Amino acid sequence: MIRYSITKAELEAAIEREKRGWLTKTQRKTEGFRAAGEFNEPTSRNSWSEIKAAYIRLQQNKCAYCERSFGHDRRSRIEHDVEHFRPKSSVKAWPMEGSKLSYNFATGDTSDKGYYLLAYNIFNYTTACKTCNSILKVNYFPVMSARKFNSDDFAKLKTERPLLIYPLGELDDDPEELITFEGVLPVPKFKRGDRYRRARVTIDLFELDTREDLLKARAGIILSLWAALRLLQTAGAAADDRADAQKIVELAKSSASPHTNCARAFSKLYEQNFAKARQYKERAAALA
Repeated sequence: MIRYSITKAELEAAIEREKRGWLTKTQRKTEGFRAAGEFNEPTSRNSWSEIKAAYIRLQQNKCAYCERSFGHDRRSRIEHDVEHFRPKSSVKAWPMEGSKLSYNFATGDTSDKGYYLLAYNIFNYTTACKTCNSILKVNYFPVMSARKFNSDDFAKLKTERPLLIYPLGELDDDPEELITFEGVLPVPKFKRGDRYRRARVTIDLFELDTREDLLKARAGIILSLWAALRLLQTAGAAADDRADAQKIVELAKSSASPHTNCARAFSKLYEQNFAKARQYKERAAALA
């Protein structure tokens, strides 16, 4: 995961360009939910998909959670889901029943009530791949403290001590400050405390360290980076080859590329601990 920086004003402007009047229309809907004390809109009237393209552009065509990259044209939009970070109508307990996962800290209970005031809050959305959203995230939202279902104040919502990381804007910690990579594997950057717990649960819930497609894709990136970084250190390398290698490194670390966090972590490790980077490269080669 990485952060996608944007202010509220910038996001509102992007949404207004995508669907004029959407913000005004959905504010009225939210006031109706506030009066009812619940999310009570029939599926046929849901309208968050109308602004999906604004989030796809913001996230540079990538899943907010696993960083897989998809197309950006109209036909490719089907691969992206608009995902409610805090579930709008009900919440299931995490870990799921029968899971092998267990934690020595609270993760929140099941509730028939959801975060109904956030159903149309623009900072409660991401776009996510169908694996992350429809199979893994669904309506889980683990927290360490009491849920605040009746609030749309993000300062109050932060007191829930959410265990998942929100990557859009500046409302939450930068994901790269909580999650780093050891080769192809995401790991918590901290060894204890809430920041460790948030990284650990985010990795676990989205299965970021076990999904074979993610591991293989990251392995390919590491091998490409290794070759490019080695060439840049090769005395006498041709100028055009060096330019191509530099472009490979810069592109891999770009926020527009898939698995940016992994690429940035490996590049940094290469500079700081060459022997360890070589070890991770060899493990990547065995996976690819």
